[in-house]
Amino acid sequence: MKKILALTLCMILTFCTIPVFAFSSGGYKNGDANKDNNISIKDATAIQQYLAKLKDFDDEQKKLADCNLDGNLNIKDATKIQKFLAKLESIDEPSTVPEGSENPDDTEPTVKPASPDEATTAPVTAEPTAEATAPNPVPDSKVDIYFTNNKNWDKVYFFVYNSEKGTGLKAWPGTQVTKYTTNDNGEKVYSMNIDTSKYDRIVFNDGADTNQTANIALSRASSGYFISDSKNPKLQLSGTYAYKGADKGTLKEVSFDYPMGYKKKVWIWTPADYDPDSKQPYKTVYMPDGQNIFDFKGVAYGGWEVSDAVESLMSNGGRGMILVGIETTGKNRDPELTPNIGEVQKGVETYGNYKDGKGKVFSDFVVDTVMPYVRKNYNSSSAREDNYVAGSSSGGLESFYIGMEHHDKFCAIGALSPAFIIFDDTVWNNYLKKYDLKAEDMPKIYIYDGKVGLEEQLYPFIVDMKNRLIKGGYDKNKIKFVIEEKAEHNEAWWRHIYPEALDFILFG
Repeated sequence: MKKILALTLCMILTFCTIPVFAFSSGGYKNGDANKDNNISIKDATAIQQYLAKLKDFDDEQKKLADCNLDGNLNIKDATKIQKFLAKLESIDEPSTVPEGSENPDDTEPTVKPASPDEATTAPVTAEPTAEATAPNPVPDSKVDIYFTNNKNWDKVYFFVYNSEKGTGLKAWPGTQVTKYTTNDNGEKVYSMNIDTSKYDRIVFNDGADTNQTANIALSRASSGYFISDSKNPKLQLSGTYAYKGADKGTLKEVSFDYPMGYKKKVWIWTPADYDPDSKQPYKTVYMPDGQNIFDFKGVAYGGWEVSDAVESLMSNGGRGMILVGIETTGKNRDPELTPNIGEVQKGVETYGNYKDGKGKVFSDFVVDTVMPYVRKNYNSSSAREDNYVAGSSSGGLESFYIGMEHHDKFCAIGALSPAFIIFDDTVWNNYLKKYDLKAEDMPKIYIYDGKVGLEEQLYPFIVDMKNRLIKGGYDKNKIKFVIEEKAEHNEAWWRHIYPEALDFILFG
């Protein structure tokens, strides 16, 4: 509990002390500064933003925000809310102001002056968090899905279904789509408008039970698809693209000195709508295995094409965001992406070098080096609710670790095929004891796994983690657990699912 509080309080920058006259306000509980009928971390954030002159409060909000009832609206009130959420203190309701106590001349009431210790400033090394949050326009759930018939099937069908309910828009093989446009390569492009709030999966097929794609996730970050691998005609893999004209963003590469004595590359992608001078900062996703997540043609395993998911989101009415990929390759990858939280399971070392985990070094590098660089050189929001971490396999494990260790900086985790198998129940149970899993500021978690090959070996440990979190009191609504029966452990399948993960961490 003290650890959680310390991580939260170290972010706070004390700006000023503003006197108010506190008394009961109609209908809202003391501390509900944003008046949403719920006392949460959002109220502490709202107070910080008000003190930084990034947000306006009406008179009623000023009264509600003075939750420690000392007659001053200052950083102590934000701290009071955080202690309340950590169950270390209570928030009392003020006594009703006696009748006739208001100032009869409508002048400012006499208030208690701020004491010297209430006007202190944070150390110069502290990073301010009271920043305007990034806008988060929610696209309409009805999106146009495009399929490029680059393998020249005689007919094209869209089989659309709901994976949880097992119901389809139309029985197999689905809806035959006959109208098409022709792209610059002379390929026919078919489209269909689909409500992603009702249906979350699609299989493109030829209606003859000869050619079909793998199950592809549908979301507000979905748009165009084509066949990228047709070796298995009944399970063809797809590439992605943003069809409706979203311009490509800009990808830049930088290099850092890594604490272990070598250089590390970091790739930073900004969307086409990126404006470095905008007063509205951008949401940012941080991802290990940066060498694989973009459309790098030369990489051994193929790219995730994560920027295409953002461009699709934009073409469907969402806003662009910044993507940051951190290199994790070669002999250093295994130790870099293994949290040093305890002994690894016996037998796990046959898969790689996990014994001497250096996950804390990598986690600290992301938070202490990469994030400050991105925020200094790009218009990236420093608000917790605008930052996310995601990865796959060992990168999924490390992303989970980073998101938990720094849940004061990340509001959501994408853990695709995470290697929870590396540690046994004892290690995981001991590690999770350091957190209050019931706390409101624990991050959302998107967990995904397949059931073929290595995915099948990872599966029971991933299920155990989900159950462990829920048993510990984790909010079930913050966890999305997805299993794809035919999925293998590779980038092509993660490319299929990433748009859904992005949709969940943004809007879920």
